[in-house]
Amino acid sequence: MARRMRLRDRIALRRAQAAERRDRKPEPPPEPRIEIALRKAGSIGALERLAGIGPDPASRALFWMAFSSLPARECLDAGCEELRRRARLAAA
Repeated sequence: MARRMRLRDRIALRRAQAAERRDRKPEPPPEPRIEIALRKAGSIGALERLAGIGPDPASRALFWMAFSSLPARECLDAGCEELRRRARLAAA
């Protein structure tokens, strides 16, 4: 009788483990390094470096002149989004 109980317990355990494997969600793919770097960028200068904009004032001014016709907030938002886009392209 005790032997049957052990066999039943083993069968129940295996069924529970199989159900657990079925219900387990797949792990998400690892996040690309550039996305981590973009999230950690703490300043516009850091975004500019990731995007490959030169550190000299002339290069930076040339980039930002394209957005100068926009209001201040929209200028920053559009410029930062373009920097992120360029950084992703540079990393690809």
